[in-house]
Amino acid sequence: FTVEVDLPPELMVVGSAGQLQQVMMNLVQNACDATAGQAKARLSISTAVAGDSVRLRFADNGPGIAPENLPRIFDPFFTTKPVGKGTGLGLAISYGIVEQHGGRIEAANGPEGGAVFTVVLPLVP
Repeated sequence: FTVEVDLPPELMVVGSAGQLQQVMMNLVQNACDATAGQAKARLSISTAVAGDSVRLRFADNGPGIAPENLPRIFDPFFTTKPVGKGTGLGLAISYGIVEQHGGRIEAANGPEGGAVFTVVLPLVP
């Protein structure tokens, strides 16, 4: 599993470091799960600053998200993982945390396949 990281040395957002770390770890774990068994599994994490916000992008090269699942991906207890592998709470909790921090989280499929999660958070003024 290869993780490519393109992050500036320091980006300051207001909020709980522990909660935001939980969001990031959940997105990394989901990418690991989605690419399990792939010979060249990859996760790319990058950021972009736009005005008063930072956009964190997590893109994997797994199978992506079925179009019918995209509208429900952040619903509590919704999971595409096998029984015993997921509770369906990780993305729902992450969604709540990001919203509590004044941000948003979005899910999509990448143009070349794979899932792309984007977290947008306000920067410290």
